[in-house]
Amino acid sequence: MNLDETFPVVGSFREEVVAAGLRPAQMALVAFLLAFGGVRLYTNAVRKGWGPWKDLSVSGVHVHHMVPGILLLLGSGFLAIAVDPELPWWLWWLLPSAFGVGAALTLDEFALWIHLRDVYWTQEGRRSVDACVIAAAVLAIVALGLPFWINVVDEAAPGGFSAIISYHSLSLLAAVLSLLRGKWVSAAISLVFWPVGMVAAVRLARPRSLWAQRCYGPDKMARAWARFPEDRQRPHRAEEAGVPEKQPVA
Repeated sequence: MNLDETFPVVGSFREEVVAAGLRPAQMALVAFLLAFGGVRLYTNAVRKGWGPWKDLSVSGVHVHHMVPGILLLLGSGFLAIAVDPELPWWLWWLLPSAFGVGAALTLDEFALWIHLRDVYWTQEGRRSVDACVIAAAVLAIVALGLPFWINVVDEAAPGGFSAIISYHSLSLLAAVLSLLRGKWVSAAISLVFWPVGMVAAVRLARPRSLWAQRCYGPDKMARAWARFPEDRQRPHRAEEAGVPEKQPVA
């Protein structure tokens, strides 16, 4: 059996992605990953007092890096949609890069959107990392491009075609089950590698998830709260689930 003919993933990647070179979606993905890594290194340096790095403040007000991120997203989106500037060929990467950097800066403070307070270094702040992982997974799927996915299916042998359809059906099922159990990162990863989603689907659901609220009794819900104590920190009628709301420590 010729694997290149049965599963033409490598050949399709070489033809539709590598040979085509960097395109806007791929450039946005690269910029997103570099910006996310860079801002995490920078914030860690500020927190630990490494080098001359300090928080950005204007008139004594701390400016979160979400602010320039939003400005980059608005600016690049407006230019691309409303103006559609004809940039010289050597600047084709500018708008996709601005979008990728802006998305990374903004999503890295996703927890601030939800809680409306600075929870960057708390347990709640992990939701920012979750949001960035999900965004990177979606960007990676888009960056491969529709021609790549079409070529993989069209060029596959009958047995390979069935295997590909089965694989992606499992991926979709795993993603849906993970979402129902409140595990967003696992859902995003399972779109590419379904075993991650299946593991998340058989393990204990998050207590605030639709699955837990509909399917768990008091005992199992108590186990879920014990497994995910950080979920108590958000306003919720936890008493109805049999667990008193955790009071903040003064």
